[in-house]
Amino acid sequence: MTLRLISRRIPPSHRFYSNPPPPSKLRNIGVIAHVDAGKTTVTERLLYLAGAIQNAGSVDKGNTVTDFLDIERERGITVQSAAVNFDWAGHHINLIDTPGHVDFRVEVERCVRVLDGIVVVIDGSAGVQPQTLTVWDQSSKFKLPAHFFINKLDKKEANFERSVDSIQQKLGVQAVKLVIPVDKIGILDVLNSQFLDFNKKEWSNLKENEKIQEILQEARSDLCYNLAEFSPKFMKIFLDENEGNVQKIEQELILRTLRELTIGSKIATVSCGSAIRNLNCVKPILDSVVHFFPSPDQRNTEFRRIFEKDLAGLVFKITHDKRRGQLSYIRIYTGRLQNNSTIFNASQMTSEGPLKVFTPYADELKSVDHVEEGGIAVVAGLENTVTGDTVVQSAASADKAFETLKSLSHPIDLLQCKTSNEGRSVVFSGIESPDAVFFCCIEPPSNRQLQQFNRALEELTREDPSMKIRYDRDTGQTIVETQGELHLEAIKDRLKRNYKLDVFIGQLQVAYREMLTEELSHTAKVEDAMSEKKRPEFVQLTMRIEPTKGHVPFKKIDLELPQSAKPIRLDWQKAINEGCSNALQNGPLASYPVHAVRVVVTECIVSGGKINPALLSACAQKCVSESLQRGEMLLAEPVMSVQIDVRSDDSTQPILNELIRRRAQFEAQSSSEYRRISAILPLSETENLSKTVRTLTSGFGDISVQFRGYQQVGDHELNNILQRRTAGF
Repeated sequence: MTLRLISRRIPPSHRFYSNPPPPSKLRNIGVIAHVDAGKTTVTERLLYLAGAIQNAGSVDKGNTVTDFLDIERERGITVQSAAVNFDWAGHHINLIDTPGHVDFRVEVERCVRVLDGIVVVIDGSAGVQPQTLTVWDQSSKFKLPAHFFINKLDKKEANFERSVDSIQQKLGVQAVKLVIPVDKIGILDVLNSQFLDFNKKEWSNLKENEKIQEILQEARSDLCYNLAEFSPKFMKIFLDENEGNVQKIEQELILRTLRELTIGSKIATVSCGSAIRNLNCVKPILDSVVHFFPSPDQRNTEFRRIFEKDLAGLVFKITHDKRRGQLSYIRIYTGRLQNNSTIFNASQMTSEGPLKVFTPYADELKSVDHVEEGGIAVVAGLENTVTGDTVVQSAASADKAFETLKSLSHPIDLLQCKTSNEGRSVVFSGIESPDAVFFCCIEPPSNRQLQQFNRALEELTREDPSMKIRYDRDTGQTIVETQGELHLEAIKDRLKRNYKLDVFIGQLQVAYREMLTEELSHTAKVEDAMSEKKRPEFVQLTMRIEPTKGHVPFKKIDLELPQSAKPIRLDWQKAINEGCSNALQNGPLASYPVHAVRVVVTECIVSGGKINPALLSACAQKCVSESLQRGEMLLAEPVMSVQIDVRSDDSTQPILNELIRRRAQFEAQSSSEYRRISAILPLSETENLSKTVRTLTSGFGDISVQFRGYQQVGDHELNNILQRRTAGF
């Protein structure tokens, strides 16, 4: 499917909106779910109902709006987030469709960071699945209001009540049912007293004498009792003043209470249906977003207190365009982003511009004069900006915001003060990127394309913070670190399609990590022997290296200098950081990256005020490397949470035996309609596991694998790894 066909399917007048409504009429939402729960299909139905597209696309046919990459259409899976917008009931909705596969969880992380509410799609035949838990944990950090859509109710194994129960038990959220299924024939809208037959196109109003009225009254009563449990005000009116009579409760009171409780994250609303069988079943999702989700101005009151009417935004995504160069996706929290303006990067303390400002619709962009508070903008012209940077109006507004935040008696979530030799500012909390768990060597097709190859890798790592590039000093190879096999396939596909580089990729290997077990202190000195000066330049650094609790990669040094010492200039700190990073890329045990360490500079002696930064970098690298050589190190391996569901009448013993052979640690087993086996398994033991499970269960088994963390490698396995490493595997 070409882009021209998409353009014919989406009228230009519906793709973009020249006069967006005020922030109170704006909603920023995301659709998240476990892989294959039906996110993209639901998104397509929402766009169709809102009139943004003329025909609802299909994942199987590869003609959906948000899956616009070739690899997405060919494989029927979302690998990157896509932003679209549409109108519904007088409101303007910015929607981001996110990937569901575990390999692309950084896409979910950076998108939920800038949203005001989420729609969670649940497979009605499976309930809450492992990746559902992962994306829910990512979004719950930001206290996002949620609406759950129980999808695929047309499947034989679908069970609505069990799915709702799994939401409450596994996610710990009170689910309030606004739409319920009636047998297998359709769904009932409890709020609006309407019924949708799966075999008919439109919702219909209920007649008074219909049998379904009894189901409606019972569901409406359950709804009111649920609201009374969490709202004392509603309880007083419902139980005390009206003695629990549902008929006397006004619709407006129910809607208002639902909105208050949803925005406060005390409840989550629930609807259901089968998006692929009847597209009108997603209409309650749109109604819930408009009626119960907050507008940006409701969630941004604290931010406006700090920045007032000045521009403040967060760069949450980077892409590259052949014609426009680097494109930065920015969520505007306060103020206005003006076309052709210059902005101040508060994270890097630099100004950039002039900018070209656009609004996005999937892979299309429209140039606009400005983007207001609450909106999402795409900007060309920010060449040095990276994901997670904060942009503000000017250096003066950054300093003013710093003074305001410092004067408050309490901290504000997601805002931090930043000071440096270049000034003061306030920055939004950044976007966390997960550790890579696989790695392999990557080489250009020929030396003639080396420059193009390096530029492509640099651009891709800017776009995707979960992809890492490093240089192995033992083998002389370029190493790419990824989240998994599918992630690597997507990288290779983009290099081939976008950069015309048919790269060579080696065998995928597990990304082990070396860990320090004790605190070390070391001093190193480096001289410039080639200097033509009478007195050669030298640098002497004393550093303390200590292990940290979390498996977090090194980012920058900490300073604990004597009070009499001169402060270390920022450009010198940058050089020292670079040297430390280089040293930590290859640990002393087996040349794997060293993680979970803190590097503290306690002394810095230089020969003069004008020192070559390369000397500082070399000295830092020498100091860290020599220190690690003296220390006691251990090897850690990534481990995965494995969840396997088999039919209740199938034996689980063959699967248990297979997992034991693969060094599994069992967590729990549960019996219901399906038997569920939960275990922790080293990543190195997951090869061909899915294929083996399908074979052992005759194709009826379902397996989910999620990254869990790291554990120490045992002595026997460590010896095997070191032997393979010595043999140059």
